[in-house]
Order: sequence, then C-alpha cells, then structure tokens
Amino acid sequence: MPPSISEECLKRPLDAPILPPLIHIREKRCPSVSLEESPSTETIGNVFYNKDSFSRPSTSTTAPPTVLSIPPKRQHPIIRNLRHAYLGVYQRLFTIVFIANIVALVLLFLKVDPSSVQMLSNLSTASAANITVAVLMRQPYMINFIFKSCWIIPKSAPLRLRRILAKIYEFGGVHSSAAISSTVWFMVFTALLMKNMLEGRMHDIAVLIVAWILVLLLTVIVIFALPAFRKVLHNTFEITHRFGGWTALLLLWAELVLFAHSINANRPQGAEPRALVLILVQEPSFWFLAITSSFVIWPWLLLRKLHIQPEYLSDRSIRLHFTGYKVPPFSGISISRSPLFEWHPFACMATHDGGSVLISNAGDWTNDTIRNPGSHYWVRGIPVTGVLNMSQIFKKVVIVTTGSGIGPVLSYLIGVKKKGICRLIWSAPDPMCNFGKEICDTVKNIDSEANIINTTRSGRPDLVTLAYQQYIEFGAEAVFVLSNPRLTREIVYALESRGVPAFGPVLDS
Repeated sequence: MPPSISEECLKRPLDAPILPPLIHIREKRCPSVSLEESPSTETIGNVFYNKDSFSRPSTSTTAPPTVLSIPPKRQHPIIRNLRHAYLGVYQRLFTIVFIANIVALVLLFLKVDPSSVQMLSNLSTASAANITVAVLMRQPYMINFIFKSCWIIPKSAPLRLRRILAKIYEFGGVHSSAAISSTVWFMVFTALLMKNMLEGRMHDIAVLIVAWILVLLLTVIVIFALPAFRKVLHNTFEITHRFGGWTALLLLWAELVLFAHSINANRPQGAEPRALVLILVQEPSFWFLAITSSFVIWPWLLLRKLHIQPEYLSDRSIRLHFTGYKVPPFSGISISRSPLFEWHPFACMATHDGGSVLISNAGDWTNDTIRNPGSHYWVRGIPVTGVLNMSQIFKKVVIVTTGSGIGPVLSYLIGVKKKGICRLIWSAPDPMCNFGKEICDTVKNIDSEANIINTTRSGRPDLVTLAYQQYIEFGAEAVFVLSNPRLTREIVYALESRGVPAFGPVLDS
C-alpha cells in the first residue's frame, strides 16, 4: 500500500523556518489518511469520475455512472474556425470599430479640403476621441458598469440573448481597436502636416517634430501590445504601455498647444490674433484630452498600501489575507510591490471586513511571492468585476478550472447566495496538499457534488468530455472555463463548436 503521506509534502522539515510570521503556518504535510480515505478518482473511458473527494468511497455495488458520448463538432472546419477561433466576439468588436474609423476617414477626405487647417483639426479630434475611448474601456468604473448592465437581464430571457450578453467580457476588442485607430488617425494628421510644411502653408517646425516623435512612440506602444510580443515580453509590454502612454499623453498636450500657436501664426493677413486659450477650448481635441487625462490620473489618486497576512499553503501556492479594504462580492483586485512597473490581477475572496487572494506559482513574480511574501502590497482604483460573474445570468452553470483557478471560482461562489446553481470541476495536482484543507472544504461546502480531480494520481483528465457530461447531467445552460490561456481556448472551442455555450477569459478581457 502506498504511504499515506505525500513525499512531496515532506521535503521541508516541519520545524524549519518557512516565512515571516504568518496568519497560520500549515505544515507541509498532506492529511494523514490512508489511501482509501484519500481523494478517489475512477477512470471510466475518457471521463474521470470523482466518487467523493474527501471521504471514504461508498462500498455499494451500484453500477458506475453512464458515460455520455460527446457529439461531433458542427459545421465545416473553415466556418467553425472562423466563427469560434479567428472571428470571435473580440475580433468582431475590433473589426467593427476599425471599419467605422476607416469609413469616417474616407468621408472626411471627401468633404473637407485636405490642405485646410480644418482638416488637420478634424484629424486631431478623431485621434484624441479614439484615445479617450481606448482609455475609458480600461477604467474600473466603466468595466463594472458594463458588467452590471448585463446582469439586469432576467434569467427568463431567451438563452440566445443571454448567451450573447455573456460575451461582454470581450469588450477589450473596442479598447485595442480604438488605440490602433487613434494611431492611424495621427499618422494621417502628421503626413498632411508635413505636406503643408513642404508647401509653405505652415512654418512652425516644432509642430512637425513633436508629431513625428508621437507617431514613433504610438507605433512602439501598439507593437508591444500585439499578442505575439505581449506574451513573451510581458514586462516590456507593461513598461511601454504605462510610461509610453503617459509620455504620449504629455506630447499630445504639447502638440495641441503648438498647433494652436501655429494657427495663430498662420492666420489670414489682416486678421486679429486670438488668445491661445480661446483657440484651445474651441478645439474638440482639447476636451477629449482633458477627459483622457482625468481617467489616467484618477486611479493613482486612490493608490493605497494594503497590509497583508500571508498564509503559506505549499511550495505552489500562498493565500494573502487583508482587512480594512472592503471588496464587494464577484470582484478582483490588482496588487503590486512596485506600482510604477507592474500590476498583477487576482480574484478576491471577500469577507465582511476585507478578503484574501490565492496565488499559485505561474512565473517569476508569483514564485517570489510564495517564497518571500511582503508585509504589504499596493492597490489602486477600485475592485473590478471579472469574466466569471457573467454566469449569474444563467439558471445553472458548469465551471471548469485547473490549479489556482480555484481562487477566482471561490471568489464567485462565496458571493452566490443560492446553492445548487453551479457544478464545479476542479483539476489540480494534490489539491489537498497544495491548496490546503480549508480551500478544499470550502469547495465541498459550496458544491457537495464537486468533481475534484487529483492529477498526481489519475493523470490529466479529458476535461472537454467531463465538462460536456456534467453540462448534460446537471441540466446547465452554460460552461465557464478558468485555466491557463491555451487550455481555456481549447476547452471553450471544443464545446462551442458542439453547440454548448462556453465562456473563458481572452488575452485582453
């Protein structure tokens, strides 16, 4: 019989110093139970069926549950891939916003003289308006408003309508499209500005120099925000997005002032000069930049230090508890040790006077946090609603998660007052050892029929088949997936292509 204590959990002596004073230092020892009392997972075909995660399996001789065969994918592969992979809601929103901007640009050239000051003013306004939209779509108040507006729909509404609204978390397509459109508008503005300079209609070279610097800076920001660069150079992406964005905003203000001065300098002969302030306030781009600047500055006015108490769970995970910072249900926070350089979002398990976040080893920052948690972290702005909260518009859902994805799942489930509306599938290596008895017990208390799969013993399950089986047996209306990006995409695609409403975070959600 295998030993009752996981060897992995005994690597560190129990009396060895682990971390600074913790709220509750867990021994790195899995529960002392025999094999029969440990998590039991049976393999039935390709489905991993969990009998009972924390109690002795039943000794009854009832037949194993019937395994449902997963149906084939619908539609032709080309149509299926276009609909669910290459032209998802994110891409559709991106395309709509971008095409609308291109149409506006064409109409503008048809109606306004390209060599006129009015054309330059219109191009500047369009660029500033798109920047405002891009920044607005990343503001916590706006994000929460978007989500909560969709929660209004009753569960009695047609499933098709609720399925469409549940994809609202892909509104990041509007953000990225508006940002790229703003860059295109400003490129056209700079090209016409240079043309006017060469033809002698404008003479202020400083306007052109600042414009070209802005074009280069905006292009760099856009390039490093592309998925291919963002994944492998995430820290570079954050730095260019934050510092490059702030610099671009300052340069846009400088460009607007220089442009207003240039308008005065190039006024028709005999015309009276106007006060610079009057020219500025008459430019729509002035008001768009003012709004954008307010959106950028506001979260930093709410920057505060959050004192935490770490709860060491294992080499793979840690739980950070905090008080004095009220977090509403169904929300997450971003924390940082260096506010100017990096922010890390986590779903929050709310309590009456604070909450906690569960952090699992997923990279350099999380690994360092597990081994050397700080006494405090910084938070800014307000807590933000996440993807999983859209499950509230469905009568019943199946939630599939792996590893530390249980953090956001519990954040959601703890806030749900009515039980029996969710069936959970959690796949993780040694969940009891790596995440602790309290987390596992909370899962079972919320969903007594939860499928908790110990992949250390059973191997990785076929989550698509298991999710489909639970979707049918539980009578669910949708499936939500929270895992690493690759697995999330695979499961969501596999289910959606079979007609099952499935949802999971995208890169920019």
